[in-house]
Amino acid sequence: MKPDPLEPLAAYARAIMGGAGAERIIGREERSERWREADCEVTLRQRDYRFDNGVVIRRGIEVDDYPSEQACSECWITYEVMALGESPGIEPMSKSFDNACREAYWLRYHSDLLI
Repeated sequence: MKPDPLEPLAAYARAIMGGAGAERIIGREERSERWREADCEVTLRQRDYRFDNGVVIRRGIEVDDYPSEQACSECWITYEVMALGESPGIEPMSKSFDNACREAYWLRYHSDLLI
């Protein structure tokens, strides 16, 4: 018997961002912290999303208040699988981006995936 295929992390990320599958999110827990680093203030926000199949995904975003004129300012976005629940597996187990534009591109690239 062939094992169940792994689920794409991008499908869960899209649900977290309010797209397809968002109705499967049954709970959220958020943490936030701030600190000073050199000449700027850094903020880290982490939110754990619990899905109806027991999967828990953590999305973290770290930003600083350093002035930037870039079209897509640097920030650090991470997705981590914290619990698999009833999922046969999720691939990849973590994903990181250095700005929101790269995250948006990844979500668009995988936009046909469903969970």
